[in-house]
Amino acid sequence: MKFCERPFNSTYMAPNGEVWPCSWMHCTIGNLYKQNLDEIWTSEEAQQARDSILNGSFAFCRKTACPFLERDDLPDLSREEFEKRAVVSETPEFMNIANDRICNIACTTCRDSIFCPEKGEREKIDDALARLVPFAKKAKRINLNGQGEFLANPSFLKFLEELHPERKEFRLIFETNGILFDEERWNRFAHLSEFEIEINLTLNSLRREVFRYLTGGFDKLDQVINNLEFLSRLRRENKVNALNVVMVVQECNFWEIPEYVRTFTKSDRFEIDKITLRPVYRWFGMKDETYWFKNILNPLHPYHKEYLKILANDCWKDPKVYDWGCHNLREALPHPLKQEEIYRKISSNLYNNEEGVSPVEYLKKHVDKLGAKRIGFFGKNEFSLEFARLLKETGVDVFQLTWVSEDCEGEFHKVAKQEFRPDMADVMIIIDFFKGGYWFKDLRALGFEGDILTIEDFMERNV
Repeated sequence: MKFCERPFNSTYMAPNGEVWPCSWMHCTIGNLYKQNLDEIWTSEEAQQARDSILNGSFAFCRKTACPFLERDDLPDLSREEFEKRAVVSETPEFMNIANDRICNIACTTCRDSIFCPEKGEREKIDDALARLVPFAKKAKRINLNGQGEFLANPSFLKFLEELHPERKEFRLIFETNGILFDEERWNRFAHLSEFEIEINLTLNSLRREVFRYLTGGFDKLDQVINNLEFLSRLRRENKVNALNVVMVVQECNFWEIPEYVRTFTKSDRFEIDKITLRPVYRWFGMKDETYWFKNILNPLHPYHKEYLKILANDCWKDPKVYDWGCHNLREALPHPLKQEEIYRKISSNLYNNEEGVSPVEYLKKHVDKLGAKRIGFFGKNEFSLEFARLLKETGVDVFQLTWVSEDCEGEFHKVAKQEFRPDMADVMIIIDFFKGGYWFKDLRALGFEGDILTIEDFMERNV
């Protein structure tokens, strides 16, 4: 049986106070703005996340983002080994603190502008961080900060100054863009060098123009290189135990992958342990159009054939290269405008149907043929919401399925993924060309046995 230990010993502190088992498992187990971590750790929601591992469904896992699922690296255990390891730790042993989106740049894969917290949000972030210190002292490992730049918020420096781990085997992992990671700031938490420290520095390009574009217009490459040389010195002095660079592979930087690998394997300037090459994912609310242009793993991308040539380069064989999933080609998806064309055609058929009836009457005949009384739909675009309004007028119960609870706003009754139960719907309709594909597997993993239809299938099945 495949096993993942994270729901049993780990927490991921997400923005808005939410706590998940890990960054690739979208199952909210509590909220730091309202609860203490010990209460969250023993909640019913936390057990729900653990149950998804125990029953083998992995129902809440983001399978095309988790490196262990992307690479099929999870251990396959016997029943005896599984039961031995599936034990909940007394408190979280591994803490990923990523509750703060504050950053000093605006990478195009993360955001379209510098993040400014709403009034009162900064105080909530800092209060939650302060309350985590007692738990952090007991932890085996802490990661900082997957949502922003930890050095851009003075509260993180204060957190590190106050952090005195109780375990000798304690490990600290930094995720940083490197711009602020200089000697002056390092000295404020250098006492932690007696423990194991790993630094993952995201550097998406070594070419100035590309770097500036990918960071949202910030010309800070020189600072990163200078700080990377400083961190390399710390690595040689064993004050840092691992120094890794990360490239988020996308349409404007994949060309330089061989050059990038050579720089960090052949140059004496840098002391790099691992080069992580990671595909771009649709995170942080990235728009469909933006993702389509960045995702060169898509066989329909205009640069895809050139990307295949890069994949064939021998640089991937270097032992320092960690391929997060760059060879896992994605589904062939046309540009989002193609889906808009399909939506327009469906709308036209609804309002100008061959029977000459109203769109509600026309839809009702489709619903009646299915015998559905309760219909759930996934989709947030304008077409999906208008279609759902018409569907509701046919007299059926309609609810909107969402990925996580933070999406639950708007006119329809919302059901977050972890709140979904198989008896909630007779039919599920997926009205999202780019973000809906995973639901066909996930709804089955959650025990749903009814029809799961794309909007096209729903309309065509009943013609």
